[in-house]
Amino acid sequence: MNALRLRYASHAHPKVFDWEWGKTHYNRIALVNLLVGNAEGWNTKYLEIGCESNALFDSVACRDKTGVDPARGGTERMTSDAFFAQNQKTFDVVFIDGLHHYEQVRKDAIAALDCLNEGGWVAFHDMLPRNWKEQHVPQLVMRNWTGDCWKLAVELGRAAGLEFRLLKIDHGVGLLRKKSSQFSIPDLRGQLVDAQFDVFVDAVNSFPLIDFDEAVAWVGSS
Repeated sequence: MNALRLRYASHAHPKVFDWEWGKTHYNRIALVNLLVGNAEGWNTKYLEIGCESNALFDSVACRDKTGVDPARGGTERMTSDAFFAQNQKTFDVVFIDGLHHYEQVRKDAIAALDCLNEGGWVAFHDMLPRNWKEQHVPQLVMRNWTGDCWKLAVELGRAAGLEFRLLKIDHGVGLLRKKSSQFSIPDLRGQLVDAQFDVFVDAVNSFPLIDFDEAVAWVGSS
């Protein structure tokens, strides 16, 4: 890791955000169960991409759960690309926490929206890196690596037929509501693929950031 940091030292940025995730007292588990409770409750159809230890998957209170992970956890041992290519189901709530590379998260988001029921929700983990090392691709830190998922938030904030908010909990959890089957997401890959942390620092103030209590009100009014 030290060798990689030296190699990419030109990407370093002095800004460090003071988000203290352990003090928010809400995490992705709380959010997903809020979404499930406001969907069909026990009968909600739930999909999780990237399950690893099943910390979230085993905590979701519904009976129709599909979990996709190529290594461990969940119910389907395959990549998200392979799953979506053969999937015939629709879902009410989807949580995406797979490969933390912008282009893969973008693919997962579009594929998830295509099999999401209208009015359903997609949530994304790790959209608020605190410093340049946490978001760097390739990975430079062993813990708290968000990758560059934040780049998708730039696009989702400008989407049509969708509503997007970014919760200030648990390393940043993006939340997207599918208002219409005729949705569109702008393709900004030409600008974002090679973007570094300085672009995030400039963009973060334009993100629709909300606290958990604001998310509760938003989900409850939908």
